[in-house]
Amino acid sequence: MKKILIAVDGSKESIFALKEYMEKIHNEDKYAVVIHCAHYSISNPEELSITRDDAQTIKDILQKDEQRMLALTEDLKRLLKENNIPGEVVRLEGKPESAIISKAEELDASLIVMGSRGLGTIRRTILGSVSEYVLHHSHIPVMVCKCESNNSTEKNESRDLII
Repeated sequence: MKKILIAVDGSKESIFALKEYMEKIHNEDKYAVVIHCAHYSISNPEELSITRDDAQTIKDILQKDEQRMLALTEDLKRLLKENNIPGEVVRLEGKPESAIISKAEELDASLIVMGSRGLGTIRRTILGSVSEYVLHHSHIPVMVCKCESNNSTEKNESRDLII
């Protein structure tokens, strides 16, 4: 069975890529490994000044992040099951771009599927692009699905799971 790695972050673009895989690529000889990298609201707690009140605030933020990530995992599992897609959902830690490539190599994946937010040249240069990094650094074929939006404000919607 060929393993297909599908990178999802909960954005509408990544869910679009997952749905494209399910509708256009999946067949009985494929096994989907849906991955998502943990994304925390606080990326570097060491930089914060911590008082007793700050510690509780940080704890609350991290608990909300954990609940959000667990909900995403469950939603993705449900989506695979509802669509009769054999596979699993894996949560990774670290920088998404390197975590995606490492996991794909570890699995000996046949293909990486991911979405793209479609950042402009300047924003992509400043912010970086996970899909562009994976596309240029992976030795495994990469399919990047670009979700066309009806207007520019849709590109800035929240990162809620759209199913």
